[in-house]
Amino acid sequence: MEHERQLERDLESAILAVRQDGDDLDAGRVSAYLLGEDQINRYLVGLQNDCTRASFYCTATRSIAYKPVTGGSPSELADTVPGITNRRQLRDWIVEQDWSWLHPRYRWLLEAD
Repeated sequence: MEHERQLERDLESAILAVRQDGDDLDAGRVSAYLLGEDQINRYLVGLQNDCTRASFYCTATRSIAYKPVTGGSPSELADTVPGITNRRQLRDWIVEQDWSWLHPRYRWLLEAD
C-alpha cells in the first residue's frame, strides 16, 4: 500500500514540477486516475510533452495509446502507435522517446544504455 502512495506522490510531483502554468490541473486527481488505469491489459508507461500526454502500452492491441493530461477528463483517447508486437519493440520505443516522467517499471531501460 505504501508503494502505491509513493508512486502516486512521485507522479503528482512530476506533473506539478512541469505544469506550473496555472492550467487548473488537479495533479492529485489526474495521478490517481492514471495509476488506476494502470492494469493488467493496459500499462502506464509514462508522461510525455511536458506532462500533457500519458502513454499506455495495451497488451490486447499490442499498441501504445496516448491520453491527454488536462484539467478535464483524462479518459479521452488521443492517438495510438500500432505494431508494438514484442518486448524488444516496446523497449526500443521507450528508449527512443523523450519522457517528462517514466514509470519506475521502465526506468531501468534508460539506465541500461
